[in-house]
Amino acid sequence: MSIVLQDKQASTREWLEENFQQTLTDHQQGTDHPHAGFRRNAFARLQSMDFPTRRDEDWKYTSVNRILITPFRNGSLSSVSAAELANCQIPGLETTRMVFVNGVWDQSLSDLDRVPEGLILQPVHQAMEDPAVRKWIESQTARPGGTGQNAFLPMNLAFAQSGLYLRVGRNIAVDKPLHFIYFNTSEDQPHFSHPQIFLHAERSSTVTLIEDHRALAGAGTCFTNAAAWVDLEANAQVHHYRMQQQNLETYQIHNTLVNQTRDSVYNSYVVDLGGRIIRNNLSVELAESNTETHFYGTYLANGEQHMDNQTFIDHAMPHCQSNELYKGILSDRARGVFNGKVLVRQDAQKTNAFQQNSSLVLSSGAVMDAKPQLEIYADDVKCSHGATIGHLDETSVFYLMSRGIPAPQARLLLQQAFLGEVIRNMHLEEMANYALELIAIKLNAVSQTIITS
Repeated sequence: MSIVLQDKQASTREWLEENFQQTLTDHQQGTDHPHAGFRRNAFARLQSMDFPTRRDEDWKYTSVNRILITPFRNGSLSSVSAAELANCQIPGLETTRMVFVNGVWDQSLSDLDRVPEGLILQPVHQAMEDPAVRKWIESQTARPGGTGQNAFLPMNLAFAQSGLYLRVGRNIAVDKPLHFIYFNTSEDQPHFSHPQIFLHAERSSTVTLIEDHRALAGAGTCFTNAAAWVDLEANAQVHHYRMQQQNLETYQIHNTLVNQTRDSVYNSYVVDLGGRIIRNNLSVELAESNTETHFYGTYLANGEQHMDNQTFIDHAMPHCQSNELYKGILSDRARGVFNGKVLVRQDAQKTNAFQQNSSLVLSSGAVMDAKPQLEIYADDVKCSHGATIGHLDETSVFYLMSRGIPAPQARLLLQQAFLGEVIRNMHLEEMANYALELIAIKLNAVSQTIITS
């Protein structure tokens, strides 16, 4: 490691140490409280690790230097207006809402009186007072994660101010989606937050979780370091949405680690629209047979936005299937990264795995780096993967123009259709319509910028 890098990492450790001590003070947990010990162990692990650099293969296209040199501080709970909250409503969809402001759970804005029967929802520090839950959480966080361990995971475990533990009981189907809204608001100095979810879906349960990250006007420089651990017992189904509309001064890293057992189904839907630097690590271990896994992701970047999606699916057992489709559109000087790996182990016979990444690059300054990977050690499998990077089909543009549609509108329609192929896979029509509306708004804004520039 170079001297410059050593100095940078040392400086980062100094402000992390200061923030960590403040975190312990703010939570006023006794030294013998299980969560306090859990935090200290996580912080010790964090201090023993180096943050990733571009010398690391999985991070070669994404630098976190801007995060490390910014002395972030813990955010604080501030007010959110009724209009700002109403703006988060998903048209036509009734949800159970949980609201977080700068990483702090605002229970006054949350639907605590509407938590459905059969769902346990607790702050992590409270849940860990139960030895059985503590053991389960420790087992989840001990999993290595196929996208590679990185220092941002123990950082989340050490600093999360309002982590939540959710357990869906056996045979319980939660009828309304759980809508977790994470606001970044204005602060006097750069601040960070650490959204944290532990979701335990017991046997034959079903639940829909929506993670909704957004910045309010004037939010300034923010760093969102989010993590979710999802454990599916036999025959459980989890539909996991993650949407972010951060401002252009926000850095966001999101780690999601999933464990699936027999006959379970996990669906991931990702829509990335905002942020300055976005990095998503999504890792799933198919630990037992007959599981089903679907990843659907979209990203839309312009200006100098940077969006990096890293996915890993570990086929460890036979008779499992996975399907992955990511699409993105890049313009101006934006950069996109897709690094998806499917590992098929020797025992994973009868695996059916599909992976595809496609991107539209609309300007000479935009860059897309794609690295789809298949690593197969079984011989009786059906697997395919691919990546395409291209421009809009001018023949299709001309066809629409010949039908009386102006060229700018024709291009917008084709871009919407391109991303719509992914969005249409969402299991909730209301979520699909909402995502398409947000995409259309940004595409129109980007189009107007291009026209006036």
